[in-house]
Amino acid sequence: MNRIGLIEGYDPERTRKALDLLLRDRNTEFQGLAESMGIPTNSEEWEVIILKFCLDFEQCFDIWTGAEEPDQTKTYKCMTIMREIAKGKKTVTEISHIQNVAYNLYKEFHNIYQRT
Repeated sequence: MNRIGLIEGYDPERTRKALDLLLRDRNTEFQGLAESMGIPTNSEEWEVIILKFCLDFEQCFDIWTGAEEPDQTKTYKCMTIMREIAKGKKTVTEISHIQNVAYNLYKEFHNIYQRT
């Protein structure tokens, strides 16, 4: 199954190339996110699942900061993402750490994607 095609708004070939480049430097962060969300790193294309999560988090961040107007579907999606991030965490610091990692990964992905 080719999950890279499920990422809307991006060219699949450029997305794959940018993801591969990002994984060279940020594989540990991808693995940390996968572990915190219960996604096994031995599953097929787990990196694409994490990238999609980070890109979805970007949309939530834009809604939270007022850069984008929310609709009911996006609001529900963001609450689901937040619940997934918070699952099993004991402190707000742990949740913030996951959010920061997702934020940094989507920013770096965008930079690499634009250069490819």
